[in-house]
Amino acid sequence: MSLLEQLLKQHEEIVAAIEAEKTKGRIEALVTVRSLCKQYEITLREVKPYVLERKPRVGKAGAAVAKKHIVRKTAVKRARGAKK
Repeated sequence: MSLLEQLLKQHEEIVAAIEAEKTKGRIEALVTVRSLCKQYEITLREVKPYVLERKPRVGKAGAAVAKKHIVRKTAVKRARGAKK
């Protein structure tokens, strides 16, 4: 085996170990969160606004783009002419 092959193998092993540790930490965190929610009787309705953080919209250039305001036709009032 060449040095490059050995390093690539080590890299794959390290990446696999990192993913395993992330998964283990995530499982432990979920167990903690569930137990605290039961202990303090916290409902999903109370937690949901903090959990669902939305990502900003990204345009073609990669910068955050504000949502476009669209005026709908139904929102525009049309004046009627007087009856004859």
